[in-house]
Amino acid sequence: MNSSRDQIEEIKNKLDIVDVISKYVQLKQAGKNFIGICPFHTEKTPSFVVSPEIQRYKCFGCGETGDIFNFIQKIENIDFPETLEKLAKEAGVRLEKSISTSRYERIETINKQATIFFYQQLHKPINKEALNYLYKRGITDESIKNFGIGYAPGGYDLLNYIQKEKKYSKEELISSGLFVEKEGKIRGKFVKRIMFPIRSSSGKVIAFTGRVLPGNDFGPKYMNSPETPIYSKKENFYGQYESRQEIRKQDLVILCEGTTDVISAHQIGVKNIVAPLGTALTKEQLQKISKLTKNILFLFDSDIAGQQAVEKGFILAQQFGLRTYAANTLPYKDLDEMIGKEPKKLESIIKKRIDAYTYLLTEYVKDKDINNFEQYSRIVSWIDRILGYVTNESLLSFYVKVGVNITKIGHSKTSPLKAFSSKPKTWKIPPINNIDREHVFLQHLLYQKNISLDKKFELKIFENKNILEILAFVKQNPNCSRNDIVKKFEENRDIKDIIEQSIFTFSLDESNSVELDNIYENLVKEYYKRKERDYNVKIAIAEKTGNQKESEKLLEEFQNLTKEKQKYEQSSQL
Repeated sequence: MNSSRDQIEEIKNKLDIVDVISKYVQLKQAGKNFIGICPFHTEKTPSFVVSPEIQRYKCFGCGETGDIFNFIQKIENIDFPETLEKLAKEAGVRLEKSISTSRYERIETINKQATIFFYQQLHKPINKEALNYLYKRGITDESIKNFGIGYAPGGYDLLNYIQKEKKYSKEELISSGLFVEKEGKIRGKFVKRIMFPIRSSSGKVIAFTGRVLPGNDFGPKYMNSPETPIYSKKENFYGQYESRQEIRKQDLVILCEGTTDVISAHQIGVKNIVAPLGTALTKEQLQKISKLTKNILFLFDSDIAGQQAVEKGFILAQQFGLRTYAANTLPYKDLDEMIGKEPKKLESIIKKRIDAYTYLLTEYVKDKDINNFEQYSRIVSWIDRILGYVTNESLLSFYVKVGVNITKIGHSKTSPLKAFSSKPKTWKIPPINNIDREHVFLQHLLYQKNISLDKKFELKIFENKNILEILAFVKQNPNCSRNDIVKKFEENRDIKDIIEQSIFTFSLDESNSVELDNIYENLVKEYYKRKERDYNVKIAIAEKTGNQKESEKLLEEFQNLTKEKQKYEQSSQL
């Protein structure tokens, strides 16, 4: 093999996506595709589609899509190197360390060495200011050791330390996220910062969070590692490794806002806690944590942003059937401050936790007057919007009762509450007649026996730029396969989505040229109607503004369009 890409392709060629996914999901054949209940969110109607032809899956309920590598990563909650090893073993492919997992392992080694270096630097007398700062924040030596906290002095010391035993290329060093290149020189990215290692679920250091010391105004207060080959912030939490066992044991995870919140909680014995990494909570994070527990307590800061985070978390959690609870840190600004001043309060919050919807509704209505019609309408609108995301009927019924109890708004046939007490609509795979005609044309083209575009099919009649780009490729590459088209636009997310939508929602085994011609005829009709309307408007504007020259030019163009249409009508069924 010449590259890791070759090995990945070899694995894909040896494993069939239907066989791989069938080990986790019960699939039934539907035309050329297979359908089943999505394993990534709660649903009753199957919206998870697998295409053996292009070896990809897509859920029309939660939007998850990908190949066998994406599926195994998500379903098993493991990183890419582990996924690669698992599928390679299943496919009987021997991985060449020098080109496949080697890159990831070398970056992991850089991170591991950096963790040791930062830890050592923290305990050097010259950097006592950093250690004293941690002590002042109430962080103990035990926590410093358990979480691997360190200090980055900056400069070239980290580079020299890492290059001492092994030599790494410039690309590897920069790919780790720990180094930057300036004026042709490589140096440490983090300067005079307390360093908090971020570990993967398996305990490997995959990234860092760096906090400036008080008095240092250079750069942001917190700086996180960038996205790297081994780290994606939207899929990870701070404390996910350190807290994993306690999360399982307690069957509850507490989501807080910051790294020091997690550490402070651990110090008082609350170890089932994690924090997002410098980003808003994501569905990928919730999906990952749902493998450990179905119970989540949102404990964010007491400011407006914190309350908005709870609302977003509640909405996202509905996709995965999670039981959500919520609280805030009032009268303290954050969890770290609360633990420092009133450590027993956290245990009380956990024991007395209330469901997230009750919490959100209570917070929303507390400063509103229900007797004021405008504010009353806002409350009803808010309830309607939030409950629109709830798919569990039992929960929906419970939440409606909660709404009545809290707002005192009567529940009757004429009540606005009736709108959100009814069963919410479930999102199903869209039928063909709900997709516009250009998408239908593309679907039928992709399922021709030979995918080609005859000269009679003029691209000018198509409005959708993405579809136009696909058709142009087909015109230039007659008799190409669906797989060729997928590969061509693999890096273009918008076009890739259109292609996948067309393939995953087509219900027939094959289309034919007659059907394609009929759809094209209708597109041509629409094209001429659209052009005629445009010219009528433009000519009217030109005449209204007294622009005689422009009016004559447009009239001539309109006459040419009419002749073109008549010529087409004579040679077709229009």
